[in-house]
Amino acid sequence: MKLVNHVISAPKKPIINRFLICLTLFIPCYESAYAENTVRLSDAVERALKGHPQIAIWSYRQQGIQAEIEAAGSRQPAQLELSVEDAFGTDQYEGTDAMQTTLSARWLLEGDQISARTEQAAAQQRLLTAKQRVQLADVTAHTSTLFISLLADQERLQLAQEALADEKEILAIIQRRVNAGRAPNTDLILARTRLTEQELAVEEFGHRLQSASLRLSAQWGAAETQLYAAGNLLPFLPLAKAEAAMNKLQETPSLSQIKAEAELFSAEGKLASEEAVTPWSVGAGVRRFENTDDYALVAQFSIPLGANQRHAALQRSVNVREQQKTLSAQAHLQQLTIQTRTLLMELEHSQHVINTLTETILPTLNNGRQQALKAYENGQLDYVQWDNTRQQWLNARKRLLDEAEALHQQWIELQRLTGQTIYF
Repeated sequence: MKLVNHVISAPKKPIINRFLICLTLFIPCYESAYAENTVRLSDAVERALKGHPQIAIWSYRQQGIQAEIEAAGSRQPAQLELSVEDAFGTDQYEGTDAMQTTLSARWLLEGDQISARTEQAAAQQRLLTAKQRVQLADVTAHTSTLFISLLADQERLQLAQEALADEKEILAIIQRRVNAGRAPNTDLILARTRLTEQELAVEEFGHRLQSASLRLSAQWGAAETQLYAAGNLLPFLPLAKAEAAMNKLQETPSLSQIKAEAELFSAEGKLASEEAVTPWSVGAGVRRFENTDDYALVAQFSIPLGANQRHAALQRSVNVREQQKTLSAQAHLQQLTIQTRTLLMELEHSQHVINTLTETILPTLNNGRQQALKAYENGQLDYVQWDNTRQQWLNARKRLLDEAEALHQQWIELQRLTGQTIYF
């Protein structure tokens, strides 16, 4: 499919017709060579999230942490004890006639420790999930950045190809004027130099497209050099949608990770505090008296002493960790707010530059370019003056492309910070 660019005006000169294209100039033309490898932004992100090498690791990490949670909730196994008394002594204790045999089981009362271990493992899982969200956002943003770079380079190549075709027509015009004695031979030399420079520019952008395709396809583990990005760099989304991101800062993946790290920090402190206390233990069993051939029940109860001071010290550490958690989240939120506001200002500035270029600068330069051509043909301008006017127009178009790319990269970074969906 080939989308036709809008025409500003339609002079009769072939050189003018070549240059009169839409000021937006960013609607891509689908070349047949790229038909099978055309990719949209949503397709690229989906492929990256499915095929990125680092994404697959998270499944195994989640399985590992789930096993740790199950282990943390398990009690230590009971201890089975067998004791023998009053055996193999002397006199009346000789042999086993007076022997007493006791078989008992002992359990640790570790309810608080189990609760602390389970919470610590759950905090690890929350941190893992938060880190996974951060990486997903990073992969999405990086893939989108590479896609925009590919899309912009396609437009730069298209612009360079158009300029090259026009340089060839310009050279033919100058050749006729030189042959007719209406222009100096130096004009021909300058035009040929400009043509060679433009040929190098086309070659450079061709190589850049291959590199950009490789970098983008590597996001899903491929190595393609002929990808074609489908999409529009202009028009851009309303800035009001970008400003709405300020209301989403509390939900950002990076802030969730900071909070999860702080929660794990606190959970580890609570676990250390609980494990500093030796748990109570109970036991029960059966005792056999060989001399009377009788049985009796036995019970045990163990209470540790002297651990309160250490437990209290570790509990103070837990309270300090809680305060650090709050301060850390507040500091990160403040940093996010500053970064977001800075990006919003950059977005607003880029949009203002784009509007000025498309509404004022480019139409003015386009009109001046046409008038300069007429003046050159009438002998009122030399080649250098005429070429300078054309180059200003081309540079303005290149700047428009640069600003459009920068605007989208700023938007992608804003979406990465706020954890929102990348879209156009």
